[in-house]
Amino acid sequence: MIDMVLIFAMGISGIHFGLIYATVTGKRNNIFRSEVTLFYLGMLILGSLLIALSLYIADIYPTFWSSLRFASFQFVSVTSTSGFATADSNLWTPFAIILLILGSLICACAGSTSGGMKANRALMALKMLYIRVKQQQHPNAVIRLKMDGVIQEAGVLHTVLIGTILCTLFGVDLMTSFSGCVASIGNVGPGFGGVNSMANYGDLPAIVKFIFTALMLLGRLEIFGLLQFLLIRWWK
Repeated sequence: MIDMVLIFAMGISGIHFGLIYATVTGKRNNIFRSEVTLFYLGMLILGSLLIALSLYIADIYPTFWSSLRFASFQFVSVTSTSGFATADSNLWTPFAIILLILGSLICACAGSTSGGMKANRALMALKMLYIRVKQQQHPNAVIRLKMDGVIQEAGVLHTVLIGTILCTLFGVDLMTSFSGCVASIGNVGPGFGGVNSMANYGDLPAIVKFIFTALMLLGRLEIFGLLQFLLIRWWK
């Protein structure tokens, strides 16, 4: 029951706070009408179920319910960037690890306290892909990208490649480097390899800690806004 309460709290914390307030106060623009929120919640449910199924099939936990319990807690934790853990996910199946890393990249909704790319941009990327397919079928069609009924402008950029390369230069293995960079940019907390959910960043070289510190600042400051600040020519 404690796990269920925490899973619910972590999941809710990843929703846009304005939408939560609008829902509580009975406004029309609420979480039940937000396609971003529905996408985020659907991602949490689907990801938790797939990870649980993977763990149950691999016989890591004796029952599907226990698999679902641990899978839900870990996936919701990394996606909402809460940083909590109840199991050593470093021992889970490769499929489960891939989904956890994907959750660490996307994270929760804009307007919450989470880091990462945000569910808004992930949904926008899927819609852009759908529009590209439709335009291949209908080259002359004018299809506008909308989010919650509002027309959006395109633009998605997210990478951890440079940070991963820099970390491997200082003797850190690839999984620790990559997952550590993902966790740092998203301000997630646990990663995999040497920074798994039952370990910490204490044994990493000092220079790698500085790299991860810089990535955490980049992720929290929003990398898109920082790029605009550095490219002053965009201001004109």
